[in-house]
Amino acid sequence: MESEELGMHLAALRSGRSAAADRLVTPWWYHPILGLLVAGLLVAYGIGSRWVVGAALVVFFAGVAALVTAYRNRTGVWVSGFNAGGASRWAYALGALILACFAAALAARYVHHTAWAAWAGGVVAAVGTVLIGRRFDVALRERIRRGE
Repeated sequence: MESEELGMHLAALRSGRSAAADRLVTPWWYHPILGLLVAGLLVAYGIGSRWVVGAALVVFFAGVAALVTAYRNRTGVWVSGFNAGGASRWAYALGALILACFAAALAARYVHHTAWAAWAGGVVAAVGTVLIGRRFDVALRERIRRGE
């Protein structure tokens, strides 16, 4: 009898993990908007005007706050990409990609005195945000289903 009861509890836990994973579906528009916010910030730094960078920072942080709020309202939770177990590797990969794009854009601006690299970096960062962000979502849901 105890093993049957234990089996029922384990089945309930698996079902609960599966239901939680199913709730954590990021809206289709989340990563494209985040990618545009990152790209806008990168291009602003590439342009270099203090006013443009300041405005871009305000838009970026307000946009990220709005995305977090929308995600939390939709799913009921917020999961930090840097505290998501094995799925975190995707968040770190995205951070590294964005930093590399910023470094390349700033180097091109200050060494070669051109802003084209900021635009190219913005495109790479935006596309990378969408692709890597979606991989993070898949990895996070798989991790939750496994009970990690």
